[in-house]
Amino acid sequence: MMQHIIDMTNAVLGWLFVNLVAPFFSLLGRGLELLLLRPLDLAGLPVAGQVAVVGMLAGLLSLFLRRRLRVGEHEDTFIAAFAAKKERQKDFALLDDWKTRDLFFRVSDSDLDEDFNTYLAHRFALHGIVYLLPILFTLFWLDTVFSSAVLIGRVGVAAAMPLPANSYGLAGLPVALVFFVFYLLVLFAAGWRRRRCRG
Repeated sequence: MMQHIIDMTNAVLGWLFVNLVAPFFSLLGRGLELLLLRPLDLAGLPVAGQVAVVGMLAGLLSLFLRRRLRVGEHEDTFIAAFAAKKERQKDFALLDDWKTRDLFFRVSDSDLDEDFNTYLAHRFALHGIVYLLPILFTLFWLDTVFSSAVLIGRVGVAAAMPLPANSYGLAGLPVALVFFVFYLLVLFAAGWRRRRCRG
């Protein structure tokens, strides 16, 4: 009986993936290629430049998601609540009975640990949505658009930017490296600007 339920669930999920999820992402990828990469290619921008633009746009998407999901506000709220609970622990030191004082400290520490673990789980989920999903989806898309065969045909090597002959055996800079450099530049610039505006 249980195996039958598992088989039916797998069949339904497989159908959903094959008939809905895969075509949606395929259509989205083609649309992005047509609307984003095609104009850049027609403008004469090399593959490395196109990947750099995509990296910067992915960085801006991460910043938009961070702002929209109010990641900073959630962190500030937790830090304030955690500090207030920690401050309340100081009152336990005023208790005369050491057993009662020890009991209150243990219960309070357990409560703080639970709050911190919940905060870490939420923070991991938010950062996964804000940073990891845009990176993974974009790199997957770039890997399909700029496959090794396409790169060899356009650039001459299976890389976004060829390098001169060297003794290290590195023929060129990979697509992922170019993407990450520009993605991180956007995030660093935004973080620097945010710190400068606060200070």
